[in-house]
Amino acid sequence: MFTLFFMGQSIIKDWVHVPGRHCASTALADLMRFYGHALTEPECFCAGAGLGFWYIEGLTPARLMHFRSRDIEEVFFRNIGAAFQWHTAGSKEDLRSALVTSIDSGAPVLLRTDIFYLDYYKSKTHFPGHVVVLWGYDLEGGTAYISDTERKGLTMCSLDALLEGVMHGDFPEGTQAHFTPVAEPAAIPQKKKLLADAARENAKSMLDQDGFEGYGVKGMQLASKKVVEWKELHDWKWLARFAYQVMEKRGTGGGGFRKMYTEALQEFAGKRPVAAMGQIAARWTDISAVLKEISESQVPDFRMVADMLLIQAIKEEEFYKDILG
Repeated sequence: MFTLFFMGQSIIKDWVHVPGRHCASTALADLMRFYGHALTEPECFCAGAGLGFWYIEGLTPARLMHFRSRDIEEVFFRNIGAAFQWHTAGSKEDLRSALVTSIDSGAPVLLRTDIFYLDYYKSKTHFPGHVVVLWGYDLEGGTAYISDTERKGLTMCSLDALLEGVMHGDFPEGTQAHFTPVAEPAAIPQKKKLLADAARENAKSMLDQDGFEGYGVKGMQLASKKVVEWKELHDWKWLARFAYQVMEKRGTGGGGFRKMYTEALQEFAGKRPVAAMGQIAARWTDISAVLKEISESQVPDFRMVADMLLIQAIKEEEFYKDILG
């Protein structure tokens, strides 16, 4: 791999970016293609055991549903047999130095950011945990060159804004800088085995009864009970709108990531699990449509959402048990 240097600029030659649907899986697929491994975005998502469900209270917004596992990047690299560790930096200066050193050595850098700080988003809402890849920099111009999800080519971002975004990019806390230079991995496992093993790992995590009560299938059951209480909150419209967006719009590929997961299943699973996950994805899209309708109404009635969430818990539990069986 080569890096091009020119008057304070350094850009990795032959960088790769294929626009995708979700930030982390797009970034992982870009990195794999860069190093010559043919894994699609849905396959990278599956290999990282990316499916999740979280019901969380006390953050921003005050009631939150999230549909991806927390550590898809770490799990992905572990499953392909490559070393991985999120690094932290104590200051923007330390972070800048680490990023420059990595790019100069020819290694792209995986970054966790908060889109609130990224100048090209112009976002008024904090959204930490957003993953991008750094491919180059221009110190004199104060510019970073990154690849970001659905955007074509390399996106130019203020280097200072990117550093600020990374310093606040950890989800959900938003208090630690997370970055990791990605070196070329060794030979990865055969694709079907990689995906099937990861799917079983994902199923176990979603059925786990010992962890955080708001996670996995039991998290859906909890959400079904708690969502009816949203009507008592002053910002119920925004809660409904944000939940709709997180299910269907904010980088999930539709159906709370389940639509993309269905595509990965087609590479190794039988017709029954593929059909089951396709139906699950469609129902999440239906739930999001109801939430959108609530957000535009004058009546905060979440009872239908509660019933639909309970059905989803049943259907997803059946799916994961089927995968393990």
